[in-house]
Amino acid sequence: MAHIRQRPSGKVDKFGNAIVRYQVVWLEPVRDEFGAPTGKHKQTSETFDTERKAKAHLRKVETDLESAKGIDPSSVKAKANTPSGTYARQYLDSLTGQMESDTIEGYEKLYRTHIAPVFGSKPVASITAADVDKFRAALFAPHPRRSFVTRGKPDPSRKAPSPSISGGSKDTTAQMVVRSPKTVKHIVGTLKRMLDTAVRDGAIASNPVLPAPRRTTKRRAAGDTRKPFAHHPLTANQIASVADWVEHNKGNAVYALAVLLAAHTGVRASELQGLQVQDVTLSDLPGTVGSVRVMRTATKKQGQWIEGTPKSEASTNRVVPLAPWLADELRQYLTTVHPFAGKKRIAHAPLLPGRRSRTSFDWAKPLSADNVYDNYLQPACQALGLGATRWHDLRHSFATMNLSAGEHYMTVSKWLGHSSFVLTLTTYADYIKEDEMEAPKVGRGVVATEKVVPLQRKSG
Repeated sequence: MAHIRQRPSGKVDKFGNAIVRYQVVWLEPVRDEFGAPTGKHKQTSETFDTERKAKAHLRKVETDLESAKGIDPSSVKAKANTPSGTYARQYLDSLTGQMESDTIEGYEKLYRTHIAPVFGSKPVASITAADVDKFRAALFAPHPRRSFVTRGKPDPSRKAPSPSISGGSKDTTAQMVVRSPKTVKHIVGTLKRMLDTAVRDGAIASNPVLPAPRRTTKRRAAGDTRKPFAHHPLTANQIASVADWVEHNKGNAVYALAVLLAAHTGVRASELQGLQVQDVTLSDLPGTVGSVRVMRTATKKQGQWIEGTPKSEASTNRVVPLAPWLADELRQYLTTVHPFAGKKRIAHAPLLPGRRSRTSFDWAKPLSADNVYDNYLQPACQALGLGATRWHDLRHSFATMNLSAGEHYMTVSKWLGHSSFVLTLTTYADYIKEDEMEAPKVGRGVVATEKVVPLQRKSG
């Protein structure tokens, strides 16, 4: 239980008497990263100038301690006093076996980063709709942009505006970004599903997470007069210009090829990182088509590369065709540049290498899409006046180029690895012709054959 002890302050009053302060001491439960009690306790104290204030605080502490002690665990009061972190853990545990471990880890990271600091240790019944509204508003507030280059710290050297991969837009003065409405909806939606667990357990009568008011326009930061960010697919010639800029202005033909491959196969960033030498099929004859098989993903967690599976069953083990010119580029790269694709072929070697230093590659590790975006794609788009372009816009570029060239949406959907054709229809309706609603024609050729500026290999 709590108690009071006197602590000399080392000072005296005007009459020469020693001034004594009063310290309230009690044992408080230690909580984990979810805000749930661990069963351990730590000593906590608070000091007051007068004994009256100390006794008042003592009574408050004892009341708080008693509210969660000596009560039937099945009672409504005990459940109401349960920290919301306990129900968050129950929710995450219930996902095991229902979805990929990478997805669950993503929810855990989201909870620890955004939700736990605000609600983790708070009694679940004390969370109000007003608390949730305040939380939602705080998520929209500007925050420092995380950068691959600066390891999460603001980069004072950057002057031009640029979006983050997640779609936020940067404040060029304070190096700040704002979260998109979609990101905020995802965070608040996760909180809602966690509190749904408390509703089912009878801890709360209803979920305090209410639907956000509908907006006719996207929320903008105060003073931000720029146009809202939108998907920005590039044309084949624009992509070729970006690759040419990366090769000649940055001196990196390998990452120029990475941009071309991402834009003309539509693979996601994690899928590009997961590509291996064995996943590419090429003919020995120049000018013929090739293909790339998407089998795995690669993501970096705590400094280690972890292999996983693509987003859905439709994404796994899919084959994406390579236009003849791109097949020729890859053939030259694998025979003259890649150290583990020729005579010393290692099938499971990364197709595209990471960086060991500014001047050398690490061929044993895959490239980082974040690195390529921050140091190559984004600067190239800015230099060429192509506007705010995200890494994921390369995937959009693949879809829009193929659909605009006449490929049937069902075929493009398979190449993209969408979970259903409906997703392709709703996302790219503006690029699908009415007569393409019929069944796909047999024998359609590989699209995106528009003349593209080839990569010029440097001698030596």
